[in-house]
Amino acid sequence: MSANRKSVFLSDSSLNILGPFSSGRLNGIIEKYGYLLRTQELAALFSSTELETIYQVAKEKATHERESWQELTRPAIGKLLLAAKTSDNSREIDDLVSRIDSLTPLQEVALMDAIELYWADERVRLFQAYQQRKKQQ
Repeated sequence: MSANRKSVFLSDSSLNILGPFSSGRLNGIIEKYGYLLRTQELAALFSSTELETIYQVAKEKATHERESWQELTRPAIGKLLLAAKTSDNSREIDDLVSRIDSLTPLQEVALMDAIELYWADERVRLFQAYQQRKKQQ
């Protein structure tokens, strides 16, 4: 039993997936989702430099309130990458967009999740640094 208690607001779509609500059922779904994502090994699909490029171009979408998780799908990430294309990185960006376009749906979701987690971790890190600076003043 966890002492961690959270208020959770679920969309109608989420409630349809969840079925009869219980925290145990919700935990089970989250754990299965996590297991599926961990099987996708993004490091085998993209280099750390390529992932960093993807994280950076997706920053605005990933750090602002979105209306839908679908705002970080393959086509959206591809458009963001193409918008960041320069004469110096043209070949690399085209290759990256091509590989993103060929992701399976599960790999696509794993990439979306990695982007969201990257920026969530970064927000926590920046907030903690801010709190530390305030303590030192």
